[in-house]
Amino acid sequence: MGKLIKITGIAIIIVAVVAGAFAAISRNKQQKIKAAGCSFSTEGLDGVTGAECLSEKVLVYTGSNGKKGLLSFDGKISDEAAQDKVYSVSENWRDIRFVAEGPVSEYMLLIDVDAAKFTRKQYHGPVQPEKTPCWDSSANRLSWTDEKGYGEAVVPGSPALEPGLYPVSDSLGSKAKYGYVNERLQLMIGLSYDSALDFSEGLAPVRKGGSWGYIDESGSAVIPFEFESIGSEGAYTFRNGLAPAKKNGMCGLIDRQGNPVVAFEFENILQGRDGKYFAEKDGRWGVLTVNEDIYSAANTTAAQEETSQTAATGSDYRVTTSGSILNLRASADPTSQIIAKIPNGTVITVTEIVSGWAHTTYNTADGWVSAEFLTPAETAAVPTEPAA
Repeated sequence: MGKLIKITGIAIIIVAVVAGAFAAISRNKQQKIKAAGCSFSTEGLDGVTGAECLSEKVLVYTGSNGKKGLLSFDGKISDEAAQDKVYSVSENWRDIRFVAEGPVSEYMLLIDVDAAKFTRKQYHGPVQPEKTPCWDSSANRLSWTDEKGYGEAVVPGSPALEPGLYPVSDSLGSKAKYGYVNERLQLMIGLSYDSALDFSEGLAPVRKGGSWGYIDESGSAVIPFEFESIGSEGAYTFRNGLAPAKKNGMCGLIDRQGNPVVAFEFENILQGRDGKYFAEKDGRWGVLTVNEDIYSAANTTAAQEETSQTAATGSDYRVTTSGSILNLRASADPTSQIIAKIPNGTVITVTEIVSGWAHTTYNTADGWVSAEFLTPAETAAVPTEPAA
């Protein structure tokens, strides 16, 4: 009996030592993650076997039962895994619905993304749109398109769009090229990319070949094409100055200059919200929280740049050519019709600046001028370049 007690005591000591070693390893791993700019917790998420973004407000997770549920960006489950499929459908260009298929109803159910809940409201609309807008270069317009080709023109204002740039392709095929139109459906950034997503915080992810990078609203590459496809859309937009990215098979977070602020040591990172991201590390899903100092710095920088861009519009600018006139054109295109000529030194009010072109009204003419030849009225200086 004494020997048994002695052996048992030794076993307990060995178990304690091993447990302590594992705890130390775990602590070291956690410290490494924190040193990389974040913390990571899997608490309460043992049943989550997969996840993906549904919208900017809610995530979809796969439970251990193989069913789909909904959760928030901070890892709180808002609706249990009970649906067979969860996805988005499009009735019209940029008109998205989120639906679920499950055992409760023979019809698809609408999802309330604000509440992150499955509803009992049935969806009876089309699963795929009958027509999609594509850019018809021969007609120089955005046209409704199906598998047969281009159709009638998309009328500006239908659907109504907020001021900004929107991705479009030149066909529905796998070899389509992508560019951007503005809310007036004018082509502002040429069709030169293999894929393109929405602008956010002044930047948009675009793909050339197998690599993703980011461009600004002038079409200039701001972040090099050095990232791999990540997530269902292939890339993520910026939110609060940060975006998930993938490099050498691993995921991290980058800032608006393309610098890594969270190390590339995760298998997956989904789009985040308020400094929290749902991520996968070592086969387990959990909440990745960016350190407050990093999140605040990135968010502040993004807000400052957005404020700077907004301040550029609705302001007075002076035409600063080499002494000649500045052409006012019908659209933001150097080949479009000249509708007025603005003398050098004239002060105009700019209502919008997109891709190097400024929208203004001169006398009764409403059009676009090259922003290259405009200077804020109070600091105007005359350049030597010829006018556009």
